[in-house]
Amino acid sequence: MISHAAVSAVWPLDEEFSEITTYFDARRNDGDNSAYHNAIDIPADYCANIYAAYSGECVSAGWMDDYGYLIILYHADIDKYTFYAHCTSTAISAGASVTAGQLIGYVGSTGTASGNHLHFGICDDLLAGWPTVTYYDPLTYFTYNTASNPSNNDCGCDVSYGGIYTTNGVSTYLNIRSGHGSEFDAIGEIPPGAEFTVIKADGEWAHVEYNGISGFCHMDYIKKIADIKSEMTLTGVSVPSGKLAEGSAFSLTGRINSALKINKVWGGVYGADGETAVMTTEDSPTGTEYDFTGKFDGEMHFNRLTAGTYVYCVQAEDSSGAIYTLINSVFYVGDGKSENDGDINDDGEVNISDAVILSGFLINGDNFTLDKYIRADLNKDSAVDVYDMILMRERLVS
Repeated sequence: MISHAAVSAVWPLDEEFSEITTYFDARRNDGDNSAYHNAIDIPADYCANIYAAYSGECVSAGWMDDYGYLIILYHADIDKYTFYAHCTSTAISAGASVTAGQLIGYVGSTGTASGNHLHFGICDDLLAGWPTVTYYDPLTYFTYNTASNPSNNDCGCDVSYGGIYTTNGVSTYLNIRSGHGSEFDAIGEIPPGAEFTVIKADGEWAHVEYNGISGFCHMDYIKKIADIKSEMTLTGVSVPSGKLAEGSAFSLTGRINSALKINKVWGGVYGADGETAVMTTEDSPTGTEYDFTGKFDGEMHFNRLTAGTYVYCVQAEDSSGAIYTLINSVFYVGDGKSENDGDINDDGEVNISDAVILSGFLINGDNFTLDKYIRADLNKDSAVDVYDMILMRERLVS
């Protein structure tokens, strides 16, 4: 056991989130055996604020498989790393300097997680960007001061204030604060006339993002100049594709980021026509982000699907009423083979006409209906490509 004097730090969540559901297990240091827990798990509300436990520099902030969205900070004066896993989003970028108590991200359940919580750990080293041995127990390595944590988790701010803003009556610079109030530390500056994004506000203080910094500004010194344009992006996605063995499981991942509040997310598994519902679900998010590892993944039981052709489709609607088709993927349970394979024009036989149609799709990008796409996917890998043309040629020659 390595002993040290406890280092004073800031609790990484608001004070009300202090319960520990899974404790650090020192056996993790025996060859970095993943059977043992390398951190502590602290349950918290979705999108609860995550704070830097100690001053340092952000090494990375992004998707790391089972960790979901992971933030890693390096603290040079103690030569240790702290890491914060399963975030729903990050509020900091690699290379940024941080102070103890600074907002760095938001709680979620991304990656391999059964609910919203912070996986908070300390380690000596990184291996290819991943935390690695030796690990330390955050409950004994640090002593915690919660007084400097801004209490913003239940701030009651409204996303209807969201938009593109600029400064108002500012001649030098506008401070970005670490919390709702002028008593909080300044963590950045906005120059006069600069444009920045307001995520939400309460009429007095606004959640702002500018030049990679996320914090808070007083609304007396800002004015809205434009609405945020409707836009959705998808990251960290895993979708069923190719051929799945009958009875096999599949875990869905993915995270929607929307410029506007997401009103609804719906979809799931449909039949070969893309319309007949087989296993579907619907969810109503409360913000601008949505993680598939929760309700969606929990209600899609791929091991119950019988042999056949299926479509996994997901759509979402934002507060502007715009609807986005985010995922539309064909996959097969079993070998997926059908007597119609290759008969793209559905005339009862595979002939040169089908080869011409396939060539038009590959070379000219001709539109295919879902039925044509499935018939043209001869090797059943969920992609119509040159390999299908090779099989088409072999069939015509034979």
